Amino acid sequence: MMISSRFNKVFVCQAFLIFLFSGLVALIGCSTAQRVSPNSQIKVSQPWIFRGDFQKALYKTDMLVYGNDLSGLTMIKKTGADYRVVLMSEFGLKYFDMEFFSENDSVKVHYIINFLDRKPVIEMLENNFRLVFLIFPEKKKEKFFRDNMTKSMVKEIKYKRQKSRYTFDSSFGMVKMVYYKKRGSKLAISVNIKDHPAPDILNFNQNNLSLRLERIEQYPTR
Repeated sequence: MMISSRFNKVFVCQAFLIFLFSGLVALIGCSTAQRVSPNSQIKVSQPWIFRGDFQKALYKTDMLVYGNDLSGLTMIKKTGADYRVVLMSEFGLKYFDMEFFSENDSVKVHYIINFLDRKPVIEMLENNFRLVFLIFPEKKKEKFFRDNMTKSMVKEIKYKRQKSRYTFDSSFGMVKMVYYKKRGSKLAISVNIKDHPAPDILNFNQNNLSLRLERIEQYPTR
C-alpha cells in the first residue's frame, strides 16, 4: 500500500506544474479569449472527457491524501447517464465505492474505508469526479470563449460561488484541462485523451489530495 518517497516528490512536482499552468492560462486567457455568443458563426462543440459511447474502463491508480500513499486499480463504469467509481488495492482491498447520478446531481457513497471516511476527503472525491463526468446542477450559467492564440475553446460554468473552466479542442470537444475555484479552494485536472471513449490519463491536484489515473490499454472500454 505504501509507495516510495520518490513518488511523493513526483506528485508535488505535478501539482506545482499544473497549478502554474492554470495560472498562466487564466492570465493569458484574459487578454486573448473572445466571447462566443449564441448567435456567433463560430461552430461550438460540447466538451467531453468520457465520450458518449463510453461504457467502462480500468485505471492504474496512485493516490496521495493527507500524507497517505495508496495504489491500486480504479474501475469506472457508466450505466445510462450515471457513473460508478470503485478504487481497490491490487490485493482486493476496497478503498471506496461511489455512484454519481446525472439527473439530480447527487452522489451515493456505497462504501469508504475508515481512514478515508472524513468529510473533506469525501467532498474532494465527489467534486473531482463530478467535474470529469461534467455533472452540474440545472441552475447554472454557461459561457463559451475562443482562445485566439491556441484556437482552443473554453467553456465556463458558474453556479453559486463556484466556477469551472474547461479548455477543449474546438473541432472534436476533447478536454485538455479543467480548472475549478470555490471560496479560495482551487483544483486543476489535466486530461490526456487519444482515440478512445475514455481518457488515457487523469491528473487531479487539489490541496491535500492528489490522484493519478492511467488507463490500462488491454482492458476493453466498450
